[in-house]
Amino acid sequence: MTDFEKLHIEWIDYSNDEDKVNFLNALNSYLFFKKDSIDQCELLIKKNPKFNAPKLLKIVLILLSRDKHKLSIAQNLFNKINIDDVNDHFKKYLITISAWLKGDLHEVIKSLKNIISNYSKDIMAIRLLHFNSIFIGIDSNFLKTHQEILSNWSKEDPLYNLILGMTSFAYEENNELLVAKDLANESLELSKKDLWSWHALLHVQDNDLSSDLDNNKDFASINWTNFGSIKRHIWWHQALMHFYKREFTICLEMFDNFIFSEDEFYLDFCNTSSLLLRLHYQGIDVEKRMIKLKPLAEHYSNQYLIPFIDYHLVFFYKYFNDVKHLKQMEEGILLNYKNTGFKASTSKYLSPIIKSLRSTEIINEEIFNNAFQSLGGSFAQREIIMLGVLNYSDNSKLQNKIKNIFNTKKSTSINYV
Repeated sequence: MTDFEKLHIEWIDYSNDEDKVNFLNALNSYLFFKKDSIDQCELLIKKNPKFNAPKLLKIVLILLSRDKHKLSIAQNLFNKINIDDVNDHFKKYLITISAWLKGDLHEVIKSLKNIISNYSKDIMAIRLLHFNSIFIGIDSNFLKTHQEILSNWSKEDPLYNLILGMTSFAYEENNELLVAKDLANESLELSKKDLWSWHALLHVQDNDLSSDLDNNKDFASINWTNFGSIKRHIWWHQALMHFYKREFTICLEMFDNFIFSEDEFYLDFCNTSSLLLRLHYQGIDVEKRMIKLKPLAEHYSNQYLIPFIDYHLVFFYKYFNDVKHLKQMEEGILLNYKNTGFKASTSKYLSPIIKSLRSTEIINEEIFNNAFQSLGGSFAQREIIMLGVLNYSDNSKLQNKIKNIFNTKKSTSINYV
């Protein structure tokens, strides 16, 4: 953990070397998506209730679950942090967390950028900025932010490969696939441990079906038992490659054996529902599997934390022709996002989609112009919106519009328009 000393970790309020080492282990687990990070935080809090850094990290891990049912736990822990015991760097994190607890993701991102402007090598702030920005829109500004962050790092810096992996993803989502591939490979040459760099490479290879990480010895040797939901998201990407190849039976096998989880985690629901819906739109019977997802859908259906979850729910309930839930979501989105930074994107994009799914009203193809970037998620994830709308529409103008989007993005989903 000595490499961490070269980064901006001044906010960590350790009182002895043992606490410092143990906390850096917990932080390292988070940075590399290992599932034991929250357990390590709890042990540190129990051992030393005055140690604030593990409280902060545990709050972050709870908030990353995107689950309103857990907010009270995070709030109670937040209240136990004594502001008089922490430095200015830590206090900037408290501003971030305060906004996050209120559900103001746009303010969270603004606050994280402020931290990074003062502490350019605060790897936790950078990681949090990356994974929160995804849900307000992966656009040219997303790429510009990552380019600026990368410019402050060098190959000699510890965890530089993490910066490369995140920047690779930003390039891929802005359709600069060659740069994205080079950065992901550069990251993996430095270290094979960052799953997000493997993930970035998978994003590139979703558009290059001749490549398959299953044949990569380093990828095949990953011990997946150490990881939580990230592994299922990576397997979802692999299932997408089989979908693009029309290997639908393999997709179902991957759902059953690798991707489905009963855990109440938003990304698991979004991954599984979007995979099954893709198969459904191709005439594959997925009813029994879709029914298995109903408890997860119900868990998130009244939360309205981020539109990313909501648009997956919309097409999930449309599959069942569940008019009650669709109406409930239309009203809930209008009510819950009206005073947030998501008001413009939900009213302009998501609400018209729900309205068209609930009626025979023809949707205006102009709302597809930015491929729903501001609703959050990667292009591969937002594809489900376009494929879903297509499934319920025979509008030729709309088909051409979506076909052009898939062409521009070099998406294999063009085969399904």
